[in-house]
This record gives sequence, structure tokens and C-alpha cells, in this order.
Amino acid sequence: MTKSHEIAASNSDDSPTRSSDGAGVRATDLVPVGETAAAALWEAGPETELRVRRAAVADARTIAEIGVKGWQAAYRGILPGDFLDDLSVASREIAWRSMLESDLEDMTPAWIVERDDGPVGFASGGPPRDEDVPLPAAEVYALYVLPQVWRRGVGRALLTAAIEHWRSRGAETLTLWVLEDNARGRAFYEAMGWLPDGSRQPLEMGGFSVTEIRYRLPAPD
Repeated sequence: MTKSHEIAASNSDDSPTRSSDGAGVRATDLVPVGETAAAALWEAGPETELRVRRAAVADARTIAEIGVKGWQAAYRGILPGDFLDDLSVASREIAWRSMLESDLEDMTPAWIVERDDGPVGFASGGPPRDEDVPLPAAEVYALYVLPQVWRRGVGRALLTAAIEHWRSRGAETLTLWVLEDNARGRAFYEAMGWLPDGSRQPLEMGGFSVTEIRYRLPAPD
């Protein structure tokens, strides 16, 4: 089940090759919470109007900047500090520009969420990369939100847009991967109805290893 994982343009969670956490955060400052508490944490409405739109090639730089800021704020304490400090916006911009330009068949869409003061988050998805996922299916590859707007409904708006898109295209199985130690992200996903499906895998990144677990969203009744 091993897959490529882009970091700083060639192996990165906020790239088209791997899903991230639902709130754009993988922090260690939140202990795991139950579903009721998680829902209360994440269901607070946004303080300002949110607008979700499809990402365009011109958004590549914005996506790269949000991704780097999200990693550096969210993964501090989970991933090595020097690794996070060395993340490159420029290289990620190149990777995202290439992906957005090449998606001529709309197979790997991305979304941007904006407030009145500008873009604050993004998500992307596409076909599942795990052979054991039953079709028809889709995978959420990435979802990141600027840390200054965490807990403002931004992650929920993005994930909802992705779910609605893939459901409208007939996807019955929806999956994503999240770091096992990402308590905040896991609480967010579980509050949104996603559940661990028992799959886990080691992920080698820049000379160190972390563990990911896979979540699924149950099919609607």
C-alpha cells in the first residue's frame, strides 16, 4: 500500500499525492476527544462568510503558501522542526501549477475557500490510490487551512465541498489518510462522520518515519 508522498514539491502532504487532516492541522496540543466533544469543537459556525470555489492554475502560489504555513504550524512536535523550517513555497508552487495545468479531464480537482480578506484554505482529491478500496470511490488527498482561522468552519466547508462533488459523481467509498499522532485532525474527521477502517502504513519522509491511518466516510443511507 506504499505510495509516493510529496514533500516540498516532490513529496508533500498538501500536494496532489496524499491526504492531510480535515482541519489542515496535525497538532499535538489537543488530546483525543470523544465524538460529542469533537463535534462541539468543530461545528461552531464561521465568523464571516466563506466562499468555496474551484481552484485555477493562478491559485498555485496561494495553495503552496497555505500548505507550507499549515505544515509549519500544525506539525510542530510531530515532524522534526528543521524539516518543517526547510519547506519550500517555490517548489510546491511548481508542483501545484503542473497538477492544475494537466488536469484536463477534471480527475483531480482542488478547491479554494475564501473570506473577505482572501484565501484561507484549500482541499484536493481524486481517484483512490489504494487497490483494496472498493469502487466507485474517491480519495481526499489534501486539506489545509491557515492557522489563524482554525475552528472557524473553514475545514468543514472544504471537506463538505469535496464530499458533495464526489458523491455527485457516483463515488460510494470515500477515503483519506491522516497521521496517527494527529489527534486534532482525527477528532475533526470523526466529528464529520469519518471512521478509521483499520488500514495503517509507515511513511518515510526526509530520513524519518511516521505512521498514517486510513479513514473512510460511510456511504449515505
